[in-house]
Amino acid sequence: MYVFSQGQIFIVFFILGLCIGMIFDIFRAFRKTFKTPDFITSIHDMIFVAIVGILVVNTLILTNHGQIRFFIILAILFGIFFYFLTISKICIIILQECMKFFKKLFFFLIFLKNLCLKKKDSK
Repeated sequence: MYVFSQGQIFIVFFILGLCIGMIFDIFRAFRKTFKTPDFITSIHDMIFVAIVGILVVNTLILTNHGQIRFFIILAILFGIFFYFLTISKICIIILQECMKFFKKLFFFLIFLKNLCLKKKDSK
């Protein structure tokens, strides 16, 4: 394995670390927007681990023939830390606002549906 290709692999896994941070923030924003019981939170955690595991294994297979190296673990960790130190707070705010909007839209559509059904039943 050449140094140049190791650099490319490092960048790929650094970007994967950024993506893992973003996925974590999606789940975190969901938890903040929709208050869920601990059981559902556990299910979300399992889904997160499954998604991240599939992403890491598939990326390992595609880029490095499935071989895991120490610099790959470092690249993922650097990507995650870089994400949380830079754009995580902004992403959480944006994700929460989007989820709040869709939550309100969902309840508004249900309200309209119920209103239409009441008008239909009263005729």
